[in-house]
Amino acid sequence: MLKPTVNDIVSKLTSVLEGKLTREEVSHWAENWSKFISNESGLSESDLLLWRYMDTISGVDLKDSPLEYLHNEEDIQDWINRINNYSSHISHVNDQK
Repeated sequence: MLKPTVNDIVSKLTSVLEGKLTREEVSHWAENWSKFISNESGLSESDLLLWRYMDTISGVDLKDSPLEYLHNEEDIQDWINRINNYSSHISHVNDQK
């Protein structure tokens, strides 16, 4: 089983914003991967980062009232931006090594 990539995570979050996937679908997907990754021994730095992303986005379906989600669309877009920015930074640093 291939682990998801940063692009997969961004794609799932983008699909929520576009209405192609529900928050609950993405949360369930992220929770399953978070559990899978956390059960592995000897996590690499990239696995740990992937786990952190999964842990964060597993809360995309949390509600702060019966009709309102805790995380709005701006929050989701911020997650996408931060994931992309951090991943670009890491790639740039690794390219310089």
